[in-house]
Amino acid sequence: MTHRSHELQRRRASLAILLMMLSAMLLACSGRPLVVAATPTPEVPTYCRLKVEGRWVKDAQGRVVILHGADLPTLSEMAARGESPESLLEALAGAGARLIRLAIAPTEMTPLFIPAVISPLVARANALGMLVILSYQNDLSAKVNDQGEAAEEWLRTTLTYLRNAPGVWLQPFAFPIATPKWRALNQRMVDVAIGLGAENGIVVTQPNWLQTDGRGLLQGVNIIYSADDLEGLPLDAAPFILNVVDPAQALAHLPDGVWSLSKRSDDLSAVAPLWRLSRGCR
Repeated sequence: MTHRSHELQRRRASLAILLMMLSAMLLACSGRPLVVAATPTPEVPTYCRLKVEGRWVKDAQGRVVILHGADLPTLSEMAARGESPESLLEALAGAGARLIRLAIAPTEMTPLFIPAVISPLVARANALGMLVILSYQNDLSAKVNDQGEAAEEWLRTTLTYLRNAPGVWLQPFAFPIATPKWRALNQRMVDVAIGLGAENGIVVTQPNWLQTDGRGLLQGVNIIYSADDLEGLPLDAAPFILNVVDPAQALAHLPDGVWSLSKRSDDLSAVAPLWRLSRGCR
């Protein structure tokens, strides 16, 4: 072996030792672990891709999709009642539900909550034929700007893991905020989702500005609006979800194309006739 080869090996060994020492120093001096980029959850191929076209939601083949289902409490509330989320999903699907909206509490948002807890639950619901809306419970006692920042942070975190998973839509605000900025706050959430390249649907809560200005639809794609009352809303211009209190009344008067979410009920027989009107994508 030549002198030059020996010298090259010596330099390589010295560099390796230097790198190991530097890594050890960084770990010893750091108060927290090094940041690791999150890996988005792979798409679950058990649910179709949906898109909004005018007043309709359609699948990839252009067929109209109309979904009916149930509002669910947070997983923390289910645990307090001793309920199994998996068993509940099976019961809802068996009764005809094709849509669920799962409330997400800010206190539940630990670093692994979305990939370790929510992602498998979404996959299970999708496998049962149900689209999942994740709804962030904004804190109405906080300042308006703080609620907006918290919702944006939640949206970014959730999209990091679930971006473009076809069977999950996102609702950044579970509760409407009494502010002139309400429309602007929702437009901001849509812009964030589009900026992150998301194809997930975005659900907008109580778009009360539309009742006075039917031309005030948000700019963007895959937007659907959720309301307690459809009166005065531009049903011919955008898709809507009606929050249902009385399933029998909704069954008789629900406009064509409008989706619905029924309040929590232990009597599934009362809501099953409405749910079975769903026109799913499978």
